[in-house]
Amino acid sequence: MSVVPAALGAALVLAALYDVVKTTLSAQGGAPVTSALSAGLWAVLGRGPAHSLPRRAAGGTILTAVPVAWTLLLWAGWTLVFASADGAVVDASSQAPADLPARVYFVGFTLFTMGNGDYLPSGSSWRVLTAVASFSGLFLVTLAITYLLPVVQAVAQKRSLAGRIHSLGPTGAAIASEAPSTSLERQLESVAADLTLHAERHLVYPVLHYFESDEARTSLAPRLAALSDALLLLRHGLPEADRPDATALGSVEGALDDYLGTVRGSLASPSEGAPPPPPTAGLPREAADADRALAEAARLRGQQRRLLRAVVRQSGHDWPAA
Repeated sequence: MSVVPAALGAALVLAALYDVVKTTLSAQGGAPVTSALSAGLWAVLGRGPAHSLPRRAAGGTILTAVPVAWTLLLWAGWTLVFASADGAVVDASSQAPADLPARVYFVGFTLFTMGNGDYLPSGSSWRVLTAVASFSGLFLVTLAITYLLPVVQAVAQKRSLAGRIHSLGPTGAAIASEAPSTSLERQLESVAADLTLHAERHLVYPVLHYFESDEARTSLAPRLAALSDALLLLRHGLPEADRPDATALGSVEGALDDYLGTVRGSLASPSEGAPPPPPTAGLPREAADADRALAEAARLRGQQRRLLRAVVRQSGHDWPAA
């Protein structure tokens, strides 16, 4: 038995299983292989405007490539293990040692089916390893399926959240012009709850970042930019009597901070400059000294708005026009 291919094969098997377990079960985001593959594919596909075909296909491509990478790692690892000894796998008819292509074929059938009997493991130790390999393949396929389905659901919920924010208004000024309104307060509280949930999903499924709609109406990043402008106007651009309840505003600001905190740690860096404060021209009534208050508030939230601007640019969209 050759130790080097056996050790290398075992390392690949462990790497594949670690990556799939951490990505699907840890609730802490992608493991090394998943993260590196996702970032590499995004660097190639995520260029150009939002409506470009590569960008629109990026999310699905990355989501497909991740389980394929897990499968290839596991397959390659077990192939090296079963290729490390001449008599590990034999022809069922002649009992002659199998060549390398036959061992690749044997490992593939072992991982994803119960085998077909053309080739057999030779000896009790290799039979046990065959059973372990078969279990690892079933384990990987099961976890991959349980990972893919929630991601698809989360993508739909992400677009639904973007549509809900857009229904409040296409720009920050349009949203703020609805105040004062108890309906607006209820909708802001609902958006805050959904955005907090999306931030948690984003932490568990970082691949969500690569799914962006080519329409600004259903793309979450520019909708969050409009929401950020609206929060500044609602808190500082309106007369105090017209402002929504501070608790409702605080819940949305906190949810937005949570989301951007997740993005900051894994996917984006702040842009060089923050977007300017939103204008008050679209408001029915302005607070006294609104421009100065908005400028100061935008400065204090500059880090958040710089990061949000970077997220908007990564989505292929522009910051919503006033």
